[in-house]
Amino acid sequence: MKAVLVRPRFDEATQYTFDFAQEILEWCQQAGIEVVELAEGEAVRAKVEEQLRKGADTLIFYDHGNESSLIGQDEQPAIDLENCHFLNEKQVYTLACLSAKELGVAIWRRGGKYWGYKEVYGFTTDALKEFKEASNCGFMYIFIEAAPYGDALDKAKETFDRLSMDLVSQGKIMAAVFMRENGANLVAYNGSGPDDQNGGGCLPGLLKLPGVWVKSLFSGRNKKVC
Repeated sequence: MKAVLVRPRFDEATQYTFDFAQEILEWCQQAGIEVVELAEGEAVRAKVEEQLRKGADTLIFYDHGNESSLIGQDEQPAIDLENCHFLNEKQVYTLACLSAKELGVAIWRRGGKYWGYKEVYGFTTDALKEFKEASNCGFMYIFIEAAPYGDALDKAKETFDRLSMDLVSQGKIMAAVFMRENGANLVAYNGSGPDDQNGGGCLPGLLKLPGVWVKSLFSGRNKKVC
């Protein structure tokens, strides 16, 4: 396995997910997985394509996206429907909103594997530890524990459900709602494709609560709703 970890950091939301991805980097290093990091200014289309040309077979991307693209540091698509051929028969692990709808399907149709979300991924700043665990657990199951994709997906959804219940017990109800919806919207395209995985609903986009992050359906950007 040769991975490229792409983690832009250009707004407040990506400050958090940049930190989430640090754990992934450390896991790769501890497990002896060859990984190239493209962070901040290097997290752009040309650099991503370069690493995929050089033989990286796994793309790890944190965090912004939309239905058809993953957004780089320059706020332009680093991967989209025009260059997703670089991911033929490769695998993608991403936190990006909505990207499993079109981009994930396109990569799956090219023989690739795609772990991502069909709807908006949201989190709250009062439960960053729990959202970090949820965001990264699938990587642990697939790439460290070597679980089959189907088993990893089941375990990940169980993790989201457990964390959601933990948040309820802490009185963090909005965080629990986001956690549950994120888990419902998680999909893994491998042998099974989009027709076999319906996902859940879409998170509301007009919540007026402090410390709540949702991702725009239009730009793929995180927005803090005050």
